Amino acid sequence: PRHVALCDWTLLITNVPEPWVPLDMVRALYTLRWQIELLFKQFKSILRVHQSATGNVHRLRCELYGKLIAAVWGQRLHAVANTARWTTARQEISLAKLYKRLQERAFLLSQLVMRSEAQAMAYLSQERETLLKHCRKHRQRSRMTTLDMLEAGVDPKLHRGQGQGLA
Repeated sequence: PRHVALCDWTLLITNVPEPWVPLDMVRALYTLRWQIELLFKQFKSILRVHQSATGNVHRLRCELYGKLIAAVWGQRLHAVANTARWTTARQEISLAKLYKRLQERAFLLSQLVMRSEAQAMAYLSQERETLLKHCRKHRQRSRMTTLDMLEAGVDPKLHRGQGQGLA
């Protein structure tokens, strides 16, 4: 049916001139933007930033700051691990899996951080390979990942002849 054929369309409207961002890079950037949306959704889900059981404004603020610090710290660890894994093995690390593994070790990590940051970092260095082994993102062979697209600087649909570019 006609409505099914229309589902194959993606309409992206931008005011950025084509010399600044080539057409085949627009979709890759949109995909990256979507990944950022998913990142915030994961923070909300994993860290429950939107939930609190307290009515005390000071406790709420403290809880929120703690969750935001955990988000920044976790994202930084993820970025370092993901970059290392991508450059050596072209594999990505799942943020959700990494957070789950860190939550399993949260009590020990908090004790180590209170003693010294160096002890916490030494522990994470020791656990690095175990964490990376269990936190790999599964890859679909039939699709390019966002990192693949950004690295290539292309929209895979346009380059496989599945989409239409604007003239």
